[in-house]
Amino acid sequence: MRYEDHAVRGFADVEKLGSIEQLLRNDSGHAIDTISLKILDTDMVKEVPTKDAKAVFFVKTFDGDLRHRALHFHEHAPVVPGLWVRVYFYDGEMIEGIIGNTRDFVLENGFFLRPTDPNGNNTLVYVLKSGLKDFHVLGMRNFSKNLIAGASQK
Repeated sequence: MRYEDHAVRGFADVEKLGSIEQLLRNDSGHAIDTISLKILDTDMVKEVPTKDAKAVFFVKTFDGDLRHRALHFHEHAPVVPGLWVRVYFYDGEMIEGIIGNTRDFVLENGFFLRPTDPNGNNTLVYVLKSGLKDFHVLGMRNFSKNLIAGASQK
């Protein structure tokens, strides 16, 4: 979980929080106000508030790759339906991803974004709108008509 001036690193309990698929479907039906984390390198479990965070990053590794340059166009990436967006945080960080075309990104305090960079360290991001400087819809992603027609014929 990243705040403007620090980060809290830990492991979320999937049984309490839900899987990525459940989070993207918003099975809980509400915003994430706190996350129960087993703090990295300790046995301490702590309820960490999201209120003042800029985002909650669900990552592959805690180290990341500082040399990685984000890709913004992915010809061979799987097509995931939703809105393709680019968000800018107040600290200058920018990330692109797919969000659900639902009311969450308009009415809730935050929304889930699935990064489009297949080589990036982030698998999912819960973006807190209070940390956003700018938000751009780049396009809408739908399944191609050929894929839908092919699936219905099987």
